Amino acid sequence: MSETVPAPEKPPGILEDFLDVFVAPAALFRRRVDGKFGLALLVLTVLTAVLFFATRGLIAPIMDAEITRSLAANPNLTPEQIQAARGVAGTFATIAVVIGMPIAVLVLGLVTWIVGRLVSAKLSYAQGATIAAFSLFPKLVEGVVGAVQAAMMDEASLTSRFKISLGMGRFLDSQTINPALLAFLGRVDVFTLWVTILIAIGLKQMGRITTGQAAIGAAIIWAVGSLPTLLPALRQ
Repeated sequence: MSETVPAPEKPPGILEDFLDVFVAPAALFRRRVDGKFGLALLVLTVLTAVLFFATRGLIAPIMDAEITRSLAANPNLTPEQIQAARGVAGTFATIAVVIGMPIAVLVLGLVTWIVGRLVSAKLSYAQGATIAAFSLFPKLVEGVVGAVQAAMMDEASLTSRFKISLGMGRFLDSQTINPALLAFLGRVDVFTLWVTILIAIGLKQMGRITTGQAAIGAAIIWAVGSLPTLLPALRQ
């Protein structure tokens, strides 16, 4: 009597990875241990750009307020220079959205790889970039939630990007609080913590380390992630 040969496991569909980011991240990272992150990076970049252009009108007051606050830090600028700088900053923001996400993934992948090694994770750079790419998908949800809030709020109240955040920064006055403190506390929000948790899961599953080691690594990455906003705020 011949033995029944089990049917080969069906490979996951293209959309399964992007669904599992939100519903089964541990299974996702175990499945993507090969470190192939190109498709995830492409999809994340395209969706980020589409979301930005679709919601740009809603978040324009926030962008304008952020640019104004940044320029106000330099009292030597004339009104003409401020107007010119505002136009340049608006153009740069658009370009940054297109190229910023790929750069963010590659840099976060590098940080994840380095920090992972510090906590004994057996990671390659490609695996670190894979963790980074999939862990940033909640930022798409953040963009949608922020745009919906901006559409419902009084434009005069949109004085900071933190006003549409789901965290501590929402309750702080950007006009009076120390900029460095605002930048740091602003990272204590639902979506940043969500990204951090996904990084921890990725470190544990791909790096084959304990939950405690993964949590320490993710916390270090969260702290490192505050530097791009914290350092400019300290200079102000």
